[in-house]
Amino acid sequence: MFAFIVRRLLQSVAVMLTVALLAFVMFQYVGDPVTIMLGQDATDLDRARLRQELGLNKPVVVQFYHFVVNAAQGEFGLSLRQGQKVSTLLRDRLPATLELSLSAAVIALSVGLPLGVYTALKRNGMPDDIAKAILFMASGLSSHVTGTYLSVDGGSAMI
Repeated sequence: MFAFIVRRLLQSVAVMLTVALLAFVMFQYVGDPVTIMLGQDATDLDRARLRQELGLNKPVVVQFYHFVVNAAQGEFGLSLRQGQKVSTLLRDRLPATLELSLSAAVIALSVGLPLGVYTALKRNGMPDDIAKAILFMASGLSSHVTGTYLSVDGGSAMI
């Protein structure tokens, strides 16, 4: 049992490093973060100074190492659009995220559980087929779509 847990933990670390590598590589092709942050009118001196501050003048392997170490510590760098620390932006948005998640869980349990019990008790009928169709459609919707239409703001649903 202990060997199984250790093996799973090592596999999890491998998966997290792979995802981090994929994210790092994808962000290498988004564009020049210095141009995004400073604009096209910035001087070469300003660009060089920001590259130095962000560590973009170091080799890619060193950049990835710092990316992984910082991410493991909960530090995700600066937002290119807002110029603030990403960890601060995440912390500021955490209450709304928790509210939306808890609201979704309450809706899922209050609607899904009774429908699931009903379909289990009354099999192979028209109401069962309708309930299953509703559940399959609801589970197939993107969380972004349902979050947009079911988001709760001050107790009233925004549609």
